[in-house]
Amino acid sequence: MPRNLKQEQEQRFMHWAQARDRLALSLQGASIPEKVRAYRKLEKQILQETRTAFEKQEMQRRLTEDLLMATSAGPWRGFSPYLRRMEQLGYSSMDCRLLVCAWAAQASRGSPTGARKTAALIAAFERRVGSRKLHPELRKQLDEVLMRARRLAGLALANVSEGRARGRRSPK
Repeated sequence: MPRNLKQEQEQRFMHWAQARDRLALSLQGASIPEKVRAYRKLEKQILQETRTAFEKQEMQRRLTEDLLMATSAGPWRGFSPYLRRMEQLGYSSMDCRLLVCAWAAQASRGSPTGARKTAALIAAFERRVGSRKLHPELRKQLDEVLMRARRLAGLALANVSEGRARGRRSPK
């Protein structure tokens, strides 16, 4: 988000963030369909309150993140429409992109399509951060999150097997 928000705009974003927080707390223990309905209802309300294209797009991104988190515990077919929507809207940050990799890994269990898409998301993330100079501890944390995501999606063993088949050592 830009750092030069007007005070009025800043207050609207704060109001919407608080509404999202309250909703997340109220939905603890709710079913995935209930969460989806509630977030879609909140989205409709918030989008009616937006005043600029920037506000609209940013709130769509944030609410799509909420929907991805809510649907990641379910099957891939319930998660994938929100993933496509996030890709169309664009990621709000690299942190968001990393979270989406982890959520996709969780949702991909038992889905070959989900596993392929998760592998592509992880590879894209690695390409984006690969050439950046990062603090060694941050790089280590990113690698650990991505390895857990691979393992959750059933990709860790496949990658090790592929490496061995090509005569490479397995990663340690």
